[in-house]
Amino acid sequence: MAHYDAIVIGSGLGGLTCGATLARNGKKVLVLEQHNLIGGCSTCFPRKGMLVDAGLHELDFGDPRVDQKHRIFDYIGLWEKVKFVKLPTAWTIKEGDKDYVIPHGNTIEALKEMFPHESEGIDKYFKKIRLQARKAYKFPFDMGFFEFFLAPFTTIPFLAYNYFVNRTTGQVLDECIKDSKLKRILDINIVYYHHDPYKFIWSYHAIPQNNYYIQGMYVNGGSQALADGIASVITDNGGEVKARADVTDILLEGNKAIGVRYFDKKSKEEVEVYADKIIANCDPATVYHKLLPQDRDYSKDLNLTKDLEITTSLISIYMVFDKKPNDLYPDMDYSTFIVSPENFNRDFKDSDCFNTSYEDIDFVFVNYSRVDSGLSDREDRHLGVITTFGKYEDWENLDKEEYKAKKEQVQKILEDRLEKAFPGIMEHCIHSELATPKTIERYIRTRKGTPYGYDQNKESFFGRERWMSHSVKNLYFASAFCAPGGGFTGAIMSGYRTGRKILDPYALPRKFALSILFGTGVSLGIMALCGMFS
Repeated sequence: MAHYDAIVIGSGLGGLTCGATLARNGKKVLVLEQHNLIGGCSTCFPRKGMLVDAGLHELDFGDPRVDQKHRIFDYIGLWEKVKFVKLPTAWTIKEGDKDYVIPHGNTIEALKEMFPHESEGIDKYFKKIRLQARKAYKFPFDMGFFEFFLAPFTTIPFLAYNYFVNRTTGQVLDECIKDSKLKRILDINIVYYHHDPYKFIWSYHAIPQNNYYIQGMYVNGGSQALADGIASVITDNGGEVKARADVTDILLEGNKAIGVRYFDKKSKEEVEVYADKIIANCDPATVYHKLLPQDRDYSKDLNLTKDLEITTSLISIYMVFDKKPNDLYPDMDYSTFIVSPENFNRDFKDSDCFNTSYEDIDFVFVNYSRVDSGLSDREDRHLGVITTFGKYEDWENLDKEEYKAKKEQVQKILEDRLEKAFPGIMEHCIHSELATPKTIERYIRTRKGTPYGYDQNKESFFGRERWMSHSVKNLYFASAFCAPGGGFTGAIMSGYRTGRKILDPYALPRKFALSILFGTGVSLGIMALCGMFS
């Protein structure tokens, strides 16, 4: 019977990154994916002679000193496998005939030119997002000795303050900025992540925003190329990545996970494989309620997350055009947030996507042909995608005909708003399809179709799934449900963190003990010197 060092259930970016982290350290890894494509949300599918990106709009790429993706990609050896493409700006916001272009690099100067009366507040806001990014620049196991030794004075008090105060994006924006429209501009992409800035935690806003303002990136070949690149790290190091392998059971020996049973959709056979470590990249609820035996008590784990909310999903319209949008609209940006003037000019404290109609909700139109996306080699095939916040409950209890009718209604509203912003664009749309939260639920099997895991309503690791099960030995988690949270960057960081902790679970206790010994030695040395000269 096949035996591995680690089996990963699911091939989302968290699972692949965890597998790559282990494989690069000599571990024999098997990744099992129920779908026929690997990558989870990081996939592309064919339409009309080109590739359509299912999930990636852009990756935030900050300074290597504060953006952990640089360190992670170095560690797993990804740079040589994936080509990253720089995006022209952070984004543009289109309010009727008025465009607000948010550039990379000189973002502060551009915003001060638009809002000179908020110059002091803009400086204060950017100082805060940079500070937040710097404080989260490394996992403790990546810190050098003196960095770790000084962390109780330089980092831990700051993170503890975040945790106990649990500041929200809305609260911090109110501290810095008075102009309601500027607040909306600074928080324009909340429709990707959440529904209410007064519940959305500050750190999850601040760190990506800091990086987005420095540089946004796309992956040549789409997000599938990113997933395939990470998967190739596993296979290059002796591991396996299997699609169409649907895990049905986690096998236990006493209270210890020892393997999995999966259904091979190709051979139509059940297969059992064994490993020292089992890593779940899927929804933790699937693990505890479906994959593990139901005659056991898993309350130690389930009680930790029972009060965490899941409300954030997405609606996307995938569109294929027969003409490059920039040939029609030379100034069209890569990402354009299209806003309703009425909604955009409301008081910022009314920013609640839950209570905003599709006629008024902010949405983004991503013009992939603005860069070398690698999604098409034809001059008459170009991808554009509309995306905005989606609420699962809006689609949950509809029968087949009601669901179809609602999709058509929402699709028409958003496409009409795109046509109003860019007159004539829909004449060149040769294919359009809408994906709802139920589409995402069917595809990646997460509760309420969330691609982000639990809502970002609570600071620190206590607002997410733990990296290791308390109920079942040798069972681990690496996904958007784990710290630091959803999105491509969050999933990658989660996988890396779990992989590193599996490789050396005693790294932090060892560093802590050395720090205590070093501190004690320094203290005794100082006391001895003081005694000599007293």
